[in-house]
Amino acid sequence: MTTLLAQVKKLALYHYESCPYCAKTRSAIKALGQSIELRNIQLQPENRTELLQGGGKAQVPCLRIDTDQGESQWLYESDDIINFVAQQQNELFRLALTA
Repeated sequence: MTTLLAQVKKLALYHYESCPYCAKTRSAIKALGQSIELRNIQLQPENRTELLQGGGKAQVPCLRIDTDQGESQWLYESDDIINFVAQQQNELFRLALTA
């Protein structure tokens, strides 16, 4: 996962407001001080379509990870998303300390 962390260009969280797992994920992202684009799949049908086409299922929360190489990876499960965001933050902090 460290390799992917170094390649991250953009993150987007597919969610909807009343989903408890989405709320948990949004709360953790906020607590980590991260700013990630939110894409509501209930209010914006095009976001649901993107999620189905790219990720293969309409399950939320789902984190879309766009890399420097132009590829997209789709990460499901709130705990996995939270761990990924926390690891990304730790990696950025480590890089800042060594710069």
